[in-house]
Amino acid sequence: MPETESDAGGERAPSGADAPEVSPELLAALDRAAEASKQAPTDVAVQERLWRAAFALDRWFFLARGTDDEPTPFALRTDDGAVIFAFSTADRAHAAALGFGLSEDESSRMLAVPLPSAAAWVASYAEAGVEALVFDAPGNGAMAPLSNLAAMAVYISQNPAG
Repeated sequence: MPETESDAGGERAPSGADAPEVSPELLAALDRAAEASKQAPTDVAVQERLWRAAFALDRWFFLARGTDDEPTPFALRTDDGAVIFAFSTADRAHAAALGFGLSEDESSRMLAVPLPSAAAWVASYAEAGVEALVFDAPGNGAMAPLSNLAAMAVYISQNPAG
């Protein structure tokens, strides 16, 4: 069984104005990298730039499902299998949740998991049959197989110059 967000060092995330802010510069860099990624989906250097930007965040936000005592990240079954959704900001997570058809209450329940713990925590859900992580859907929508996620985090941390 994957560990909870408490075990991963996470916290229940406030939404909206109470959420920890991502610097506008970091968010702009992430959005530029995401746009470049859409234009060149097979370019390894472009994809690396996108994931470096995602891993440069202090934390990833997840929509919380389950009970308050044992929350789990929101996942959906797609043609590619089950996927977990992570977001750069609480506002993006909230907007996506509403787009997924969740109620306002459900859309406001979030987990904030610090990096690099977030990568290992999400990767642990492979044991439960989750195939991939989708980041900042629907705007970005970058997908990474869970089997690659922890290795990506290690690679980026050990090769910071990029």
